Amino acid sequence: MASTKTLWRIITFFFRKIPMESAFSSLAYILEHLHPTIMTLLSAALFKAAGNCLAGDGGATEIFTYSSAIILYFVAYNILRSFSSICINAGVYEKAMFLLKDDLAEAASRLPLVRFEDGEMLARRKRAQECVQNDRIPGIFMLLIVLTTSVAGILSLLAALWAYHPLLPIIAAASVAQFFLSHWLLEREGYRLEEAVTGRKRQRDYIWSLFTSPGNVKEMRVMGFDGYLADRWKEERDSVNEAQWRLDRKKSRYHLLCDAVKTLGYLTGVAFCLWLVREGMISAPVFGACLVAFASVQDVVGNFFGSLGKIPGFLGLAADYFAFIDDGAPEQEGLLELSEPIRTIELKDVSFRYPHGGKEAVKSVSLTIRQGEVVSLVGVNGSGKTTLVKLLLGIYLPERGEVRYNGTDLRRLRKESLYRHAALLTQDFALYNLTLAENVALADIGRVGDRERVREVLRRVDMDGGLGGAEGWGGCRALRESESQGGGGQEAPGSGGENGDPEIPGSRGEGEGQEAPRSWGEGESQEVPGSRGENGGPEIPGIPGDSGGILGREFGGPAFSEGQKQRLALARVLFADRELVILDEPTSALDPLQENRILEEFLRLSRGRTTIIISHRVGLCRQVDKIAVMQDGSIAEWGSHEQLMAEGGAYKNLYDMQSRWYTDTADAPGGMPVETGCPQKPAETGGRNQDDSHEADHETDQI
Repeated sequence: MASTKTLWRIITFFFRKIPMESAFSSLAYILEHLHPTIMTLLSAALFKAAGNCLAGDGGATEIFTYSSAIILYFVAYNILRSFSSICINAGVYEKAMFLLKDDLAEAASRLPLVRFEDGEMLARRKRAQECVQNDRIPGIFMLLIVLTTSVAGILSLLAALWAYHPLLPIIAAASVAQFFLSHWLLEREGYRLEEAVTGRKRQRDYIWSLFTSPGNVKEMRVMGFDGYLADRWKEERDSVNEAQWRLDRKKSRYHLLCDAVKTLGYLTGVAFCLWLVREGMISAPVFGACLVAFASVQDVVGNFFGSLGKIPGFLGLAADYFAFIDDGAPEQEGLLELSEPIRTIELKDVSFRYPHGGKEAVKSVSLTIRQGEVVSLVGVNGSGKTTLVKLLLGIYLPERGEVRYNGTDLRRLRKESLYRHAALLTQDFALYNLTLAENVALADIGRVGDRERVREVLRRVDMDGGLGGAEGWGGCRALRESESQGGGGQEAPGSGGENGDPEIPGSRGEGEGQEAPRSWGEGESQEVPGSRGENGGPEIPGIPGDSGGILGREFGGPAFSEGQKQRLALARVLFADRELVILDEPTSALDPLQENRILEEFLRLSRGRTTIIISHRVGLCRQVDKIAVMQDGSIAEWGSHEQLMAEGGAYKNLYDMQSRWYTDTADAPGGMPVETGCPQKPAETGGRNQDDSHEADHETDQI
């Protein structure tokens, strides 16, 4: 039943997506299979005319007529065959391959991201890719055409051979019946082999990809394990190849045996035809036509049996392809739009386990985050911080519990509408081989031409003062710093407040209410540390009218450090200007001084935005509203910095441990103490409002 369903899906795919090529291919193969019958009849007529001429019963005109008919038919047949070959190769195979790849990519894009953590699903995807690359589905379609269109030709040939003697078609068909059994056994074994070596192929391809990644190659050569990986790749390659070669040798033996039986059958047919001539049952001129018909029956019936035997093996990979396509189910209908601002994010007893994972990565987490709050998730590696954020964004769906936005279960929301409210900086930040402006504006690409907005966010992340010293390249030259009109610019972050005391960007004074989000691209022309003055440099690269180019050394641009890449990714988040901002280790690649400046600026700008920051560095936590300490997938502690320090639990231990590294008691050159943590919140301002009316609600959400 499953095989029949797969065959039907293949047929409908071709006649729905490439109907003209599919129809013409079918007609071409009908002619192809009638060709031996037509040639047999014309040849028999020609031989008979030649025999009559030799016997004095006919003239040369009849021979000329049949000879001309054979020549004209042969020319027309080859012209149509050439045209059908183009149609089949370009239409049925190449066009179908691109359409199948498109469907495969579309299905992968619809697949829940958690499925890419499933090794079985990845193996199925690999087999689906092999199915497309090896033309299995077009091959099945053409086999079906061959089988269905060859029936008329086979029957006509068998009838023609039957006319000479009833035993001739039986001998011819019996001599090639072994092709069905041979192909059926070999293709079935081939599919089992494909299943068995899929894991090794994935490992082989993965190791090969390491040799094409510049970052990996550097480590390989310096650490000296490139030879080991090369040997591992050869081992996987040879293992896969040896298994395939064993099957190929087996195929060769089977085919040799099948051809030997076919040859023996042909010799039997020749001997039987000679006996018929001797017995006077057929004439000598018809003997040649009889042998032509016999050989044609062997070829056509042998191909028929061989094609029929290939289908079960081909269907295995085709079934994997359609199973993967079906896994990428379309988004369910009736989902709600998240059109209002995000007022609350609630996690209610949320638990999650990775596919085939032994333990839960997130266990019974409940918490509430309200609009405008800045929350920090801290904890050791593997405590579940990043997984929790993925659940919060709907990248993964919880096994148990609910994630609610404004009281609505995330499962009932259209993800695209949620993502229009959110900006995310992941640990796997990337530099795209595009222009600088495109790299910044990808999340809001329609505004890539907004030069001032791009400049502004680059200032915010301290990237306007030239990149890596590549002043000579348009994509890396300094950006022009605009001075405020009508007087000097405002003071930089960290400058004195009203009473001359240092004011921390992002902190709130007593009695200060919740602020509405401000656009990160709108500037106060405030100068960020490291920015240039009015004559600081040329225009932004990558914007119409500027002299920018593609970033990345492989395209003739500069190579960026990891810190520069991370700052550029942070600029992308700022440019998106969303109300929900999630940062996963946003400064892991930055030096401490840059980290401090950029985080100060970011926290100042985050006022009024709901912000979630994952970080191993607890110095940041002095600047946030709430801290969630994660241990083994659960929230062990929840509260403000002051509350958690007073409790003396896991957070205080983590903070005290890191403070040994964040502060050096020895004086730095020039008498300045070396501090790499976030500056402490001034006591007189109270930082963010700790007396928020939401406090009691948060406490009840603790685990």
